[in-house]
Amino acid sequence: MNLPTTPTAPRTGRGHAHWQQGVARVNERDWVGAARAFRRAVRVAPGDALYWINLANACRHAGDHARALAAAERALALDGAQPLALRLAGEALAALHRYADAVAMFERLAATGTREPDAMLQHAAMLQALRRPKESIELLMEAAAIEPSMMQLHAMMATAFRDMALQREAIECLKTVLALDPGNLQALAHLSYEKRHVCDWADLDDDVCRLEQVLATSPAGMARLASVFSLLSLPLAPELQLAAARGEALAAMVGAPELPALTPAERAARSAPTHRPVLALLSYDFHEHPVSQLIVEMLERIDRSRFEIVLYSTGRDDGSAIRRRLVAAADRFVDLRGTSDAQAAERIRADGIDILVDLQGHTRGHRNAILARRPAPLQVAYLGYPGSTGAPYIDYLVGDPLVTPLELAHLYTEKIAQMPLTFQPNGRWRPLPDAAQPMGRAAAGLPEEGFVLCAFNHTYKILPEAFDAWCAVMREVPGSVLWLKETNGQLHDNVRREAEARGIAGERIVFAKAVSYAEHFARLALADVFVDTWPYNAHTTAADALWAGVPVVTLFGNGFASRVAASVLNAAGIGELAFDNVHDYTVAVIALAREPALLAGYRRHLDTHRGELPLFDCERYTRELEALLGRAWQRWVDGLAPEHLPAA
Repeated sequence: MNLPTTPTAPRTGRGHAHWQQGVARVNERDWVGAARAFRRAVRVAPGDALYWINLANACRHAGDHARALAAAERALALDGAQPLALRLAGEALAALHRYADAVAMFERLAATGTREPDAMLQHAAMLQALRRPKESIELLMEAAAIEPSMMQLHAMMATAFRDMALQREAIECLKTVLALDPGNLQALAHLSYEKRHVCDWADLDDDVCRLEQVLATSPAGMARLASVFSLLSLPLAPELQLAAARGEALAAMVGAPELPALTPAERAARSAPTHRPVLALLSYDFHEHPVSQLIVEMLERIDRSRFEIVLYSTGRDDGSAIRRRLVAAADRFVDLRGTSDAQAAERIRADGIDILVDLQGHTRGHRNAILARRPAPLQVAYLGYPGSTGAPYIDYLVGDPLVTPLELAHLYTEKIAQMPLTFQPNGRWRPLPDAAQPMGRAAAGLPEEGFVLCAFNHTYKILPEAFDAWCAVMREVPGSVLWLKETNGQLHDNVRREAEARGIAGERIVFAKAVSYAEHFARLALADVFVDTWPYNAHTTAADALWAGVPVVTLFGNGFASRVAASVLNAAGIGELAFDNVHDYTVAVIALAREPALLAGYRRHLDTHRGELPLFDCERYTRELEALLGRAWQRWVDGLAPEHLPAA
């Protein structure tokens, strides 16, 4: 931002002298010293808006966004249409995660006639944070008319189009970014991800090779790819996935100093035998979301004599029933929206949190800069991100003997804490199909006859090798159909073209539109077998299929994301349907199609024993998780460093 470094009118006296000292500190990039000098200037001359503006800018650069906002607001009290003050206030509100207030401030800036592309991009980012992508695109189009060569502008436009399920438009925007900067690996990763959403696998091998090269050759901790999550669904070596995660985790530490260590008295109090550990979960997704669906019953069952439960929410309140259940399940539910990362960390420390569990990892909406400040003595990664966070500020990752075997511990920066059977919490909360009035195939858009291969994973997880296997099955099983989740309306042509290239008529591909949760489970039961993707398996979706009585066939690899379905199947008592090679995977699906008795046996097992399967036994799971976290906490009480905790 270009701020004035000279007065707008002649000034004299002590205020001006302090201001000059501040300018000198700015020239030395000493923002804390500059803020001190500008603070002296405003004390002497509180009616000078310029001094307040410079104070706001210095505080912003020093990372003190609350004081930056206060200073900008004082400037606006003196001159309500001052563009620099409006922009500084908007930026401070954005840093404080007060997105609606930031939008209002940027709208005031626009009303002054200021059309500065950088500010317009920040305004558009706030609209995206508020899930208003159409308005964001309109604003970005205006900015593009002023400065069409801004790479960030086109990258943001891609995000907005993606949020509107317009993947093809997002792809074109990312191609523009790469045209402006051919070496932009962020854009390359995002481009590959968006293309996979519409099953466009052109140049996929080249994209993977380029990503492999940069990840393999980047210095340790320097492989920065903000789209780390998008890499999990690519056939990259786990070591390269870890390199990408580590780069993002370390980036969160920049400008995020750790909070002071606990005092001896504080440590003694928390180590006392009578102390009940305070367990907190941090998430952007405490609303209608798969992670919340998985954990809510477990949270309701936590033994309050063993743990106090606090939930820290950084995302929206959607007014859903699951949001209300989460609020009710916690001893304290804290909304951290509107707080900076530093303020949030300080709040967590002040609340006396002992074990802080992060449910995000590198997924959208994460606040890793909170965790980087070390607000809790023990910090744990759990459930939301299927891989190592690469973060030195995360002590443990909750896994199990299948998803995180200790022989693969070198792929994790965290110590592995293993649940006895599966890391994934479930329960009996899912609706059951109505046995008295089952849904007919026609209502689901399926043919009345024929074997149904269901692949309800997000389409970005589908890679050519899996599609090859499914088509191979369909060639062997006449009349069979492939049932895919319609994640967007732009993938039909690509999928049918790929099927026809493999000798499968396009009409044998059926797309399932979005429906209510209850209706989804009613139609899911119509599938014969759920065929999984790799290297990113079905997670919650696998458990959904098993609950509906549909067996899952999966293929596992070495990464966390590629072993989840095997873990879920094992907890459902049918772990033999997890394979380590494509041939056996394909043969197993064909066998289920050709041998009705074999398929009926698996379906009968799931339907008959649904209430007894460990996968859906939330009481058992909760006691096991309590014991695991208790073991980790006891090590801290005993003054021991984190260490791998094998399944008990």
